[in-house]
Amino acid sequence: MISVSEATAIILSHSMETGKEDLAIQQACGRILREEVRADRNFPPFDRVAMDGVAICFDSFKNGNRNFPIEGIQAAGEQPKKLNNNDSCIEVMTGAMLPTGTDTVVRYEDLDIKDQSASLLLQKLNPRDHIHHQGQDAKQNETLLSPGTIISPAEVALLASVGKKTVSVSMFPKTAIISSGDELVPVDLTPLPYQIRRSNSYALQAALLELGCPADQFHIPDQPEILEAEVKKNSFALRSSNLLRRCFERQV
Repeated sequence: MISVSEATAIILSHSMETGKEDLAIQQACGRILREEVRADRNFPPFDRVAMDGVAICFDSFKNGNRNFPIEGIQAAGEQPKKLNNNDSCIEVMTGAMLPTGTDTVVRYEDLDIKDQSASLLLQKLNPRDHIHHQGQDAKQNETLLSPGTIISPAEVALLASVGKKTVSVSMFPKTAIISSGDELVPVDLTPLPYQIRRSNSYALQAALLELGCPADQFHIPDQPEILEAEVKKNSFALRSSNLLRRCFERQV
């Protein structure tokens, strides 16, 4: 019997290149990224309102103004409006561009709005409050994902945000599970008193399928010559048969 570390070393010494393929990003979960992904622009691409409320000019607050007439509403997805009077404000929605001429957002929770005027309920305010600043998350051309990354739904969202409709990933290898053991019988047979049903090979097959990698199953008697012949007959690489033979020989 060989140790886990010895078996791992044998397997890693026979690692192989599986090739790569392009997949739609919504089909790429669980796959290994094979390309570098960079930001195609700043993220966020503009000073983004982070809270519903009003946008003001901080200098007006600093000069003692606490009552700001509302000039209009800046919705998300609109071009930025311009504040015409520094002592006024513009209502803003989360995700909207910060209106031109404003530099601070005050939350609705900190306001009393009546008769198209917003009165501040707080006495302390910091400039640039509640703004998600341009480039705060990533700068244009910054590396966001590196080859070798396992793609999860979070990475899919990031790929979509930079305009990647398809992505290069590692192909799945052609996979087979070869079990051996003369005491093992198929799952649908009744074992004799000195036999047991095969189970580990089914567990491995299910685990691979859960990763998106289908696998065939083969059961071979405990004889190295038959093992090697069966592997070759089923069109697996010669070095794979050598790997299996080495593992088998170390085991016996």
